[in-house]
Amino acid sequence: MTGNPFVDSGLGIAAKRAGHPSIKALSRNDLRQAVGDLHGAAARLKDLKIMASFWVNNPFMGKNLGQKPKYAGFLNDLAAGSLPTSAGHCQVCGRAPTIAHEADRCWFPLAAGGDSDPCTLPGLRGKAVCAECMSAVIILPLGCRFCPDGPYFVHVTEPDLQVRAVANGVEGLNAAMLAGSGDAIHDRTTLRGRVALLDIASRSNLWDHTLPDHMERVPRSGATMISFSNSGSGACFNQLHLPAQALEFFGAIAEAGVRRIFLGWAQEIDRTRDKAKRKDWLDELCESIEERRSLGPLLFALVRRRKDGRLRKEECKVLEIYEDVALKKKERFDALQRVANKIHQMPGRYSESFVKRLGNLGSRGTLLDLLKDFCKREGSGLKIAPGELRAIADSPANETASLLYLLCVAEAEDDGGQQ
Repeated sequence: MTGNPFVDSGLGIAAKRAGHPSIKALSRNDLRQAVGDLHGAAARLKDLKIMASFWVNNPFMGKNLGQKPKYAGFLNDLAAGSLPTSAGHCQVCGRAPTIAHEADRCWFPLAAGGDSDPCTLPGLRGKAVCAECMSAVIILPLGCRFCPDGPYFVHVTEPDLQVRAVANGVEGLNAAMLAGSGDAIHDRTTLRGRVALLDIASRSNLWDHTLPDHMERVPRSGATMISFSNSGSGACFNQLHLPAQALEFFGAIAEAGVRRIFLGWAQEIDRTRDKAKRKDWLDELCESIEERRSLGPLLFALVRRRKDGRLRKEECKVLEIYEDVALKKKERFDALQRVANKIHQMPGRYSESFVKRLGNLGSRGTLLDLLKDFCKREGSGLKIAPGELRAIADSPANETASLLYLLCVAEAEDDGGQQ
């Protein structure tokens, strides 16, 4: 493993094609064989509209045809292990020597050349790389899947799991080649950018332990998903990091049969007419998952905009799983649930007043002040236990207030929402 997501994913693809369970078993001959296979399939891949996102200004894409012998010679020499080399160390893996060929974006997606090509990843300009790293990047078309923003892959830092992470792409490409259609490698989603990757990740078989082809274990350092397009004059690059706890959460909602509820939140946000809010909320959804933050404030905003102002029963279940699995804060959720039950048990005029004030809390006071006020009111019957107060005081105020509000307006289990 090199740490470069493009190279590591390519190594995983080569290992999968060679039948190895881990990148550690990959040999130079395996990589060379994969390059030869790609060269032989280049025309068919082009017809399937797969190659355009990987190679640009490349004769195999129908441009600069006079240079095709030169480019074909490069692929032949790379597959044969006979490329001329240069002194120095690979800027990706550190091995020596490097190939006497600059890794521009004709071969290495999003790598700029010496002419400061504008379509580049930050800090990736005219890489000097070894034959193995170049081979790994060149064979990416043999195992990437596609979303609306171009090809994407899943990168992990464990050699065996990286092979599993790209397996669906390799198998999908093989199916696409047999069928003569690229449908088998396209993931359908109406979303774009990082939230499209979140959509795909949340319904991926990799984390669904109810299916036989799931990942053997959750990667300790999580996973990173990257989508990109190598065409055009500007870089198109989306990256979403998913902590291990987020991957466990995806598995848990799949097992509970409520995965569609999580997807529904992204789709509900995407339907918001206010473009500024839509962008902010989609970013917040991705960042909350990446940074392991509560979804309470975001869901509070969504629920407040609904006509009925309710949190659905299954949504409450997903929120509970998220608090427990992704955040490891089940104690806080349970404490707030008990408080919400006590609020429901207050006389109607008190309960309604409390929820209304809680929804409009803003900067007008704190949740603790609101609870203290109603505990003092004669006839309210509200009493908060020390453990419940501690759970509220030890958490960010906006999270506890929004979570409590959501639990107060959640549909009841036994009556479909009639509180």
